[in-house]
Amino acid sequence: MKITYLLTCLLLVGLISTSSAQNQLKPGYKMTLSVNSLEVKAGTSSEFTVNLERFKSYTKSKAKLYVNKGQQEGITVSFSPAEGVFNSSTATVTVSESVKPGSYQLILNAEINREVKGAIIKITVPEGKASNVVSSMND
Repeated sequence: MKITYLLTCLLLVGLISTSSAQNQLKPGYKMTLSVNSLEVKAGTSSEFTVNLERFKSYTKSKAKLYVNKGQQEGITVSFSPAEGVFNSSTATVTVSESVKPGSYQLILNAEINREVKGAIIKITVPEGKASNVVSSMND
């Protein structure tokens, strides 16, 4: 009786372990951002990180990062790197001086093996322009 109970328990543990391992090893990837929102003054830039967690066949596949159509005029995002085999990329948000104060949402996309995933980042442009500090030295 004890042996039957022990064998049943071992079998159940084995099935649960196999099921969990298979779920973790499915091909694909996850895209996450180091921040969900960013404040950037008009006329300046700010950076954040885009992370790609890859599984199985996606680990060695080329990725491409880009901003979805509908990008707000005067707000640009560039990625370094933008294409290649990488697990993280530095994204630089640049806000031109002509952008009005307010909140803007941008959809950032990653594409690996023809599978596209997106993440939204909220860009807040506060009132006031970036200040230029000018120093002079009087001899």
